[in-house]
Amino acid sequence: MKYDDITVILLLYKTPKKIIKNLKDYRKFKILVLDQSNDHNIKHEVKNILPNILYYKVTDKNEGFAKGINFLSKKVKTKYFLCTQPDVKINLQSIKNLKKVFRDKKNCIISIPKIKSYKNYNIKKNNKKIIPVDNMIGAIFLTKIKLFNRINKFDEDFFFYWEDLDLSRRVRNSKFQIYLNKDSYCEHLGGKSTSSTLKSMFIKEVNFKFGEYLYQYKYSELRFIKVLREPLTNFLLGLIYLIIFQLRKSLKNFFSILGIIKFLGYVILKQLK
Repeated sequence: MKYDDITVILLLYKTPKKIIKNLKDYRKFKILVLDQSNDHNIKHEVKNILPNILYYKVTDKNEGFAKGINFLSKKVKTKYFLCTQPDVKINLQSIKNLKKVFRDKKNCIISIPKIKSYKNYNIKKNNKKIIPVDNMIGAIFLTKIKLFNRINKFDEDFFFYWEDLDLSRRVRNSKFQIYLNKDSYCEHLGGKSTSSTLKSMFIKEVNFKFGEYLYQYKYSELRFIKVLREPLTNFLLGLIYLIIFQLRKSLKNFFSILGIIKFLGYVILKQLK
């Protein structure tokens, strides 16, 4: 297999050292890395595993997934790039099979593997090896850089979560198609690419709810009654969980309220521009 026409881009944030070993599958590829957690210690670990790193930036400013991937994609010089995360395990043959899709399907813009234990794709009823799907997840996908640019990349108004659904929707409304190759497999450990701390929980919960509201607002699907009802519901549930000493569930509800407040602030600023 040729490896010189694929660049692997990696976005890191407070990545546990035990997860870094998964990156060994990408040793033969050109690598671009952006660490948004100012972790200079992990940089040494990553460079020991990946000899072909062309670019490695460490910053203390976390600008989210969409902006981070778009930033790295601008530095891609090859025909394809593989967007992946440290908590994804995929072998070389599966990457090769992802690339084959572009040869067989001329309207392919994104090629994705079958993710073990991931149920969003109803592929049992289709006997074909390469099938069209409506959605992809940002954890791992292969794309042509020219087509990724043509579809206008990720929407950087999304911080973390929902940007992949937004991109998938724009693909569905275009002449292109996302394809899944059943001969390509990977394992996604899910949420293991970032250390589990109160800060990471805050970032995830706030921005998941923000992304949900932004996505529905963008496509005129957000109902006014939801904006009124959900903050009250989350507040009451947060109090109940606090009373019964389920602190984690309580915090999730309060963080969701902050996500809604962040969205309302986003809308106000957008109207003022």
